[in-house]
Amino acid sequence: MDSFNENKEKLNKRIKELLEDKFVLAFSGGVDSSLILKLASDLREEENDVVAIMYNTNTTPDGDLDNAQNLADDMDVKLEVVNIDVFDNEHIKNNTIDRCYHCKSFLFEQAFKLKDKLGYKYVVDGSNLDDNKVFRPGVKALNDKGVVSPLKECGFTKEMVRAYAKELGVSVYKRPSAPCLATRFPYNELIDTNKFEAINKAEVYLKDLGLRNVRVRVYGDNTRIEVDREDFDIVFEKVDEINEKLKNLGFKYVNLDLAGYRSGSMDEVVSKEDKLKLNPWLENER
Repeated sequence: MDSFNENKEKLNKRIKELLEDKFVLAFSGGVDSSLILKLASDLREEENDVVAIMYNTNTTPDGDLDNAQNLADDMDVKLEVVNIDVFDNEHIKNNTIDRCYHCKSFLFEQAFKLKDKLGYKYVVDGSNLDDNKVFRPGVKALNDKGVVSPLKECGFTKEMVRAYAKELGVSVYKRPSAPCLATRFPYNELIDTNKFEAINKAEVYLKDLGLRNVRVRVYGDNTRIEVDREDFDIVFEKVDEINEKLKNLGFKYVNLDLAGYRSGSMDEVVSKEDKLKLNPWLENER
């Protein structure tokens, strides 16, 4: 048996174990948590062995809530939606480099409250092995709180997650990652929440042009567009239209990042020491 099939067996077994004592799943509608939700839906003995929770915050991209609700409905799993203003927290509002740690801690308090209210044993999330390769202080918050990450436990990379999700017919198996809108602003600068709507509209517009991975990053009056380098030709063909559209949305100067799309490009300014302090198991910085 190859490692992928072994990992699938391990994951199925682990989900069954978690279902025995019931769990709350932190659900975003992305491929990772959707795979767990699908397995839990298929393997549960009782309808209420699993409940999903989604945090609807000021930083949630447009469409994510509807997408998550549709997925939960399709899998016949109850979805609890918690509306939260994360900018009540000063670390989040001021976009410190440990923002993600404080945000995850703040949000997962709601999952643990729901777990305790329901009398369930576990809070589960969709972190996978690849999350150890990028700067994600939020993962430390999950470890500190005792969140169970079965994909990581069972050796699943993102590629494996997508492959298994496709095999099981999970509709979002190809869905690109969609991090919160706070990642569109430089660290240690007050996040301008008034620009969230414009960023959302700009990214939706650019994706509708056929661009796959898109980020619109904001630095005061300057806006930096990141897209895959192989998609530059689409941008160049429609450069005047794109410039006009984004200026109409309120962006003063519109720039294309010639390095192309990079997940977590805002983290490039964070020192190795700070990264390891906040993300001690970070593989790529050792």
